[in-house]
Amino acid sequence: MKRLLACLAAAGVLACGDNGGPVKSPKVLVRPVLDSLFKGDSDSARTVIYLDAAGDTMPAGPVRWSSSTPTVMQVDSVTGQIAAVGRGAAILTATANGVAGHALVIVADTLDLALVLDTIYLLPSDTITIPVAVQSKGGSPPAPWFATANAAIDTVDSASGLVTSRATGTARYFVHAGALVDTGAIVVRAADTASANSRSFFTVSGTANRHTGGFAYAINYNLHGGAPAFQLRVFSQSGNTLLDNLLFSIVTAVDTPTVFVIDSISPTEAFGAGADPVCQPPRSWATWTTYAVNPSVTGLSRHTGAVTITKVVAAPGGTALGGRFRFLAQRTDMYGDSLGAVALLGTFVAPLYTNLTACP
Repeated sequence: MKRLLACLAAAGVLACGDNGGPVKSPKVLVRPVLDSLFKGDSDSARTVIYLDAAGDTMPAGPVRWSSSTPTVMQVDSVTGQIAAVGRGAAILTATANGVAGHALVIVADTLDLALVLDTIYLLPSDTITIPVAVQSKGGSPPAPWFATANAAIDTVDSASGLVTSRATGTARYFVHAGALVDTGAIVVRAADTASANSRSFFTVSGTANRHTGGFAYAINYNLHGGAPAFQLRVFSQSGNTLLDNLLFSIVTAVDTPTVFVIDSISPTEAFGAGADPVCQPPRSWATWTTYAVNPSVTGLSRHTGAVTITKVVAAPGGTALGGRFRFLAQRTDMYGDSLGAVALLGTFVAPLYTNLTACP
């Protein structure tokens, strides 16, 4: 089967690359590190490379195979042959000489439709194209078409999925592909500077997608030395418990709609001795930390991300803005492993504060 890596990359499921890095202990590499199958497909065993503590390739010997989620992917423990049995994601583990290596396998239905964002937040008179992923076995997938449940709140171009918000409120949107249909929500919020009225929704895509909503706030401030900068914080919580915290540091202030490119930042630049990535950032960067697992996990931005400010408007008591973001966060506990890449995509509406007296 032709692998659907282009679709997965577009959906931000995983960065494809080498899960190498400095080798300080024996390591097992499984190739390909990412693969995708349709339900009902089977495939031969992956390639296993065994590296000793010096980084030299050595015979792997007998390999034992296992699947994290047998309801998604089954694997013969001896031969390594895999079978795709259900929609979802599973970790394939190969153990050789007592060392385990991993790969990610995505299984899709023979016709598969997935919403990338369940909920989209916009200011009035803003636009966004609804992100979806459609896959089909044995040929080109049917083109999706789109509709809204309330044209007074928003209009949706049926062919492209381009949404134009019109009035405050919530409207369901529908995506059709062949016989499949899925639904999400467009939420149009009035510009407001009250922090309680800020909203965000984002999708965290790693070994499986997780959708979460929360709050957002933005601030223009001065770096050490007086240069203007911008910071956006997006977070989710359960009651008073923080679940996810996203921080974007941009090395210029925001006053009009624009696109800011998110660059990479290394653990040394973020956490090393003398590092000050907020008040003296080396470049525009982002970070994601989740407390939904214990211990918590932190990811640092890789190249090619962006924060797009689509609207900057006057609001009672000040200024509000709206926009969207996308970036790839590399988990710091798996910094040399491409399975540790986590993609984040979201939208937000937030008050814009200004404090030029000191770096926050």
